[in-house]
Amino acid sequence: MLLAVASAVLVVVAVVAVWLKTGADGYYVLSPGQAPLVTASGECRPVGGGDFSTSSGQPCVQLVVPADRSHPVDGQILMVDVYQGKPTPWQYLLYKLHLLKRFGNHAVLLPNAAIVGNGTASQVSCQDAQQAVEATSAAPVAALRQLGYQVKENDLGAQVDTVLAGSAAAAAGLRCDDLITGVNGLPVHSAADVGKALSGLRPGTTIHVTVTRNDGKSDRTVPITARLGSLPALGGAPADPNKGFLGIETETRITYDLPIPLQAQVGSIGGPSDGLALALGFIDTLGGGHLTGGLKVAATGQIEPDGSVVEIGGAAQKAVAVRQAGAQVFLVPPGNYKEAKSAAGNVKVFAVASLSQALRDLESLGGQVPPPVSSTTTVPK
Repeated sequence: MLLAVASAVLVVVAVVAVWLKTGADGYYVLSPGQAPLVTASGECRPVGGGDFSTSSGQPCVQLVVPADRSHPVDGQILMVDVYQGKPTPWQYLLYKLHLLKRFGNHAVLLPNAAIVGNGTASQVSCQDAQQAVEATSAAPVAALRQLGYQVKENDLGAQVDTVLAGSAAAAAGLRCDDLITGVNGLPVHSAADVGKALSGLRPGTTIHVTVTRNDGKSDRTVPITARLGSLPALGGAPADPNKGFLGIETETRITYDLPIPLQAQVGSIGGPSDGLALALGFIDTLGGGHLTGGLKVAATGQIEPDGSVVEIGGAAQKAVAVRQAGAQVFLVPPGNYKEAKSAAGNVKVFAVASLSQALRDLESLGGQVPPPVSSTTTVPK
């Protein structure tokens, strides 16, 4: 009798374990990450695995600034990340019991579709890497423009962000991070050029796409031949069996001519949300070092080259990380303010829609905002 009961219990436990694992596979988990110091100090050094740390063990990201332009700073600027991965069965159980926020350190579960979107799971890491590159590119541009410098832009082509599963693009071998430079012999300088080249083409049309692809060591040109499918129903819009469809999402890849050589080394941190913190770090380092008024200031938000700040994900989880790091101030995009405020505790939270607004808020807290350079300052010829 006892053996039968024990066997039944084991069967139930096994069934529950399988149910929990299967359920967890349908989600991603977002949980508080770290709040690395943004610094140009030589104390921030690589420690392996793509990470950086100070000699005291504090995680950091390294700003590379010419020595004759760099100033010591009297406060701290922190960026903040969030852990994104697959949940454990235990986290899934807490989620189903509506206890995850209470016992899971403000972790949240999101359906796979919320993270993967129209692409595939394998593209998520590629997109995170792309966004990190964009953030580290846009931050010095926004900072220099805020300081009064002119920065020239150069359009390189259409960067592939997403390849839709089962599409003509997937069948032809197009990949996330490919750079499209030509379609059917026509040059492509921007994402809009791809749309123009494909406009009016019908399903079944064969197209020739010129791609620059990085294999991890160097760039090489790859010719791609694709046979267009028909437009499926997407984003609430109806399908159109008479309209040709390649199946990619693109954006224009841009490079910048910086009047001062600046670089941000963020290591293994992915995603776009470090842009605002990096831009503030550059301004503080270049502008005298008194931007924070001696405070420990955390910031999150995607920065655009024009200085606008774009909403990001995981604001509550980032607020927890900021609070645990001992920050006194947390700057967030307006769309993230309510969520961040709910988890920030005693940390002062400010909603900022632009880099200039972030500077005004820091000035109100005792920081010194550097004046712009001469309006005649331009990029070198």
